[in-house]
This record gives sequence, C-alpha cells and structure tokens, in this order.
Amino acid sequence: MKSLFIILACLVINAADCKKSKGDCTSVTITNVSPGCPGWGILVKGTIYPSNNIPLAFQQNNIVVCATYELYEDMRMCVCCGGTRANIKTMK
Repeated sequence: MKSLFIILACLVINAADCKKSKGDCTSVTITNVSPGCPGWGILVKGTIYPSNNIPLAFQQNNIVVCATYELYEDMRMCVCCGGTRANIKTMK
C-alpha cells in the first residue's frame, strides 16, 4: 500500500511538472530601473526582478514582452546583488 502511494505521488508530481513546462510565457514589462542599482529587470505584477540576461534586442524601457523565466535567490553579499532575481529563458 505504501509503495502504491509513493508511485501515485510521483505520477502526480510528474504530471504537474509537464503542465508547467509547456513553454507558456508571461506578460512582463522591461525596465532599466533595478532596485538600488543600474541595470535591466522585469516588472511582474508590481514587483521588479533584476536580471543579467535580458537579450539586447529587448533592452528598451517600458516595453511589454512575453517571457518565460524562473526566479532564484542570489546569495552574493554586495550592494548591487543578492535577493530575488529573474533568469530569462525566452522572450518574444
């Protein structure tokens, strides 16, 4: 019984992961105002997430694009780093 529960839990997690990774993009606004530091970021639902990998073609202030990204915690301890940042996967 315990094995059946573990197998079902794995199947549910796998199915949820497939739905999430279909490549659906989110509407974001590009901004050149990162909190406290110069650089580019994305504005999502009122929160700015700095990003180091926004493609050059999209580095235009206040344009709205469709992006796939993941958020991660930058653990570096410096003035212009640290906190939650966005890793851009695709933009169109």
